[in-house]
Amino acid sequence: MKFTKAALAATLLATVAMPASAVTLSYGVTLTSDYISRGWTQTGNDAALQPWVEAESNGFYGGLWASNVSLGPDDIEVDLYGGYRWSVNETSFDLGYARYYYDSTGDAGGEIYFLVEQSIGEGTSLFGGMYIGHAGGVTLNDAHLGFSTTLYGSLTGSARIGITPGNIMYADMGLGYDVNDNVSLDARYYARTGGAGRFVASVGLSF
Repeated sequence: MKFTKAALAATLLATVAMPASAVTLSYGVTLTSDYISRGWTQTGNDAALQPWVEAESNGFYGGLWASNVSLGPDDIEVDLYGGYRWSVNETSFDLGYARYYYDSTGDAGGEIYFLVEQSIGEGTSLFGGMYIGHAGGVTLNDAHLGFSTTLYGSLTGSARIGITPGNIMYADMGLGYDVNDNVSLDARYYARTGGAGRFVASVGLSF
């Protein structure tokens, strides 16, 4: 599940306006050297191709995100999500729900998520969030905090630390660079409790 990153970044992506329905449509694809979610590889440390599409209107949004995976019998993951984003002064909020599907396993359940981002200066922000599962009772599946700052021009630095059930901690830190409005690059180091760290490189296209 890579939805943490997609949800936080969605408001920064380029959009194509559709005036007739007052809806904006965003779409794109990411090629990454490894698909890591909450500190764990989802592709056996192999590369992943991750297309996505999202529609938004007056803060309400819905979308689809997909990736190849290597998880037992499963080779494909598809996430369906939707929610509402809004801002109060320098603080942005995102409340939504994501459902996860796999080609062999099928419906793997869903999570309610709540994300917050607070601007603390020119080009710098703090962010955090939580993902709550509801299968067989309410569980906190993920809680994380992080920061992002502009280093120079279109170059940004960011870091995040999170915790998952069993008190397993994960973290990542890295650099992002916007080549132009449609192309972005990312180089990042991931680590987790009891696991070896790994560098991951990604290139994204968005329209």
